[in-house]
Amino acid sequence: MVVTATKNLSTEVKSALAASKGNKYTMLYLPIHGVVTALRAMLIMSGAEYEFAHPTDWSQEKSLTPFGSMPVLYEQTKSGETLELAELSAIEFYIGQKHGWVGNNLWENNLVRMYCSSTQSLFDKLVTTVVRAPKPHHDEMMEIFQGRILPEWVKYHERALAQNGANGHYVGDKLTIADIKTASIIDNLVTISGELFVSREKTPAIMSVYDAVEKIPEYAAWKATEEWRKYDEGNKALAGF
Repeated sequence: MVVTATKNLSTEVKSALAASKGNKYTMLYLPIHGVVTALRAMLIMSGAEYEFAHPTDWSQEKSLTPFGSMPVLYEQTKSGETLELAELSAIEFYIGQKHGWVGNNLWENNLVRMYCSSTQSLFDKLVTTVVRAPKPHHDEMMEIFQGRILPEWVKYHERALAQNGANGHYVGDKLTIADIKTASIIDNLVTISGELFVSREKTPAIMSVYDAVEKIPEYAAWKATEEWRKYDEGNKALAGF
């Protein structure tokens, strides 16, 4: 799929267009969950019109994106302009800002970013350590992930959430993209490790985040769709989780 961003717009004009009502989101990414499980959920929860597009000929489309990588978000306005934004963390925070899923002040905003970054780092390490490991070394790399990397993430996130009152949120008492990010990775962690590290008994604060997000009607409805199931099947076929 090829989408062309509108050229020669000032940042002031782009900012005004981004704030317009009725914009449509089109996100370009592979037909798997991959790194965008949380981001897809955010777009659905936003209540805006959206489309999940997939590359048809990535060898040709790659050079048309800002950095030759996915995801890329295209935002179409009612007046016909198309805005383009790349890089997962930038897109997530942008959507969070637009829909109220960030902090209430400068410090809280950066706390949200901090927790999101830590959880994304866990996912990235899972991919680089286990998924991309040569088959003869897969079990060895999984032992490293489960023995060192995952327990550390669990330890520090459980502590941070407990310090915030174990109220189902990372920052204050409101939903943020940090909550959505963690909730979206729990299913992956349980798939590969069962309840060895994450469970209601062992990590009640982490599971309170999972439960709070799972109760959001739009989120729950999305996970019950055939489209979500197909992305899940694609993920398991490619990565095993």
